[in-house]
Amino acid sequence: MKTQRDPAAGDTRTDHDLVYAARDGDTIAFDALFYRYRDGIFRLGLAITKDPSAAEEIVVDTFARAHRALARLEPDDSLRPWLYRVAVNLSYNRRPRKGLILSSLDEAVDEALANEDGSPSHVAEQAELRRLVLGAVDELGPKHRLVVVLHYMNGLNLTEIAEVVDCPVGTVKSRLHYALRRLRTHLAAHPELGIEPSRPIMATELRVPKQITAAVPIEGE
Repeated sequence: MKTQRDPAAGDTRTDHDLVYAARDGDTIAFDALFYRYRDGIFRLGLAITKDPSAAEEIVVDTFARAHRALARLEPDDSLRPWLYRVAVNLSYNRRPRKGLILSSLDEAVDEALANEDGSPSHVAEQAELRRLVLGAVDELGPKHRLVVVLHYMNGLNLTEIAEVVDCPVGTVKSRLHYALRRLRTHLAAHPELGIEPSRPIMATELRVPKQITAAVPIEGE
């Protein structure tokens, strides 16, 4: 399946400007918001539901709600805390399909690796490291996995995460600290990677883009 090209690529307007433009009927502005956040919302939905089909539906449902809420959205700078909170609620409210074979986050690595520059051995080494890291993330409890996905894979800061998960910033810090300690311990069990328990987990090792092909939701369809 071919990745859908982003028709709004290169749009440098802020979320605030895009929301107001979309409110005035600028469909390209809403497209830009969709393509700006669709992959992160997909990763979030996949981390919670472990169902790629459900994750794609969560992307569409999240932006359908955003479209309906355009008249009352007032982002000061970034819309993503609001979007991710909607996506989290949709993800936790979704019932697992019967007979579903659960997917893990490491399955979202394959497409990104296929387009990665470098020698075959380098790509293979990076693939192994990322799969081990994402496998360890999958082993975390739901609350700790969620803050790792939001912070390291989607780039939300601690204040934004606190808004998304509705808890104090101190609680977010505590969950991240516990999660990273567990990840370091897990990776230290693989001496072939040369990772020690005290070695910090780098954001680039956790940030794995996943392109999806869901269409931009249009109100009324």
